[in-house]
Amino acid sequence: MADMNIVKIKEIFIKEVTVEFRQRFAVGGIFLFAATTVFMIFKSFNQINPREWTILIWIIMLFAGLNAVVKSFLQEKKETYLYYYTLFDPIDLLLSKLFYNFVFLSMIFVVILLFFGVFSGFPVKDFSLFTVGSLAGIFGISVVFTFVSIISATDNSNSTLMSILALPLVLPIVLLLLKISAVSVRLLTDTAVMQDVYLLLGVDSILFGAMIMLFPSLWKS
Repeated sequence: MADMNIVKIKEIFIKEVTVEFRQRFAVGGIFLFAATTVFMIFKSFNQINPREWTILIWIIMLFAGLNAVVKSFLQEKKETYLYYYTLFDPIDLLLSKLFYNFVFLSMIFVVILLFFGVFSGFPVKDFSLFTVGSLAGIFGISVVFTFVSIISATDNSNSTLMSILALPLVLPIVLLLLKISAVSVRLLTDTAVMQDVYLLLGVDSILFGAMIMLFPSLWKS
């Protein structure tokens, strides 16, 4: 059964990738939004210090990610989900979309890092801490945005509701990311920073668990 679930998750993931490549302009628009925002910030500041770097990189990531994940469930029609209902287990569908969103947001984050590196350098001193914290944070952001996208889709709402719901929920994740990033850049000295990483992973786990428990009910509605 577990192998079958993995196969179905893989099939849905490949379907999501295929759909995105059919709409290359949409994907390109998201990456262009991230790149253009970085360039505009650089032209405005001329020189970005490490403190500004740690704040701006996550602000850009937050709004670029919101634009990227907003269509995760909203782009599908109810008839399509009725068809999915006969084919897939709801958890398989959820995990495949979540995994896709995580991969997609990770790619956007790499693009943002590259452009920041070109225009303002890369001030990170503790690369391993920055990488672990970033991956945990991106996963948490993916969970929040995916979950809120589900709620917006079941409520027949548009992306406005998603923005209203998502930003307060993602705030604890962003605050932890800012602290972890500040320590990795050596703006702060905190020997207990790993506790913040564990706390971030704990927040991710709670949000992920809540989504897993609630999605089957939302799916049926």
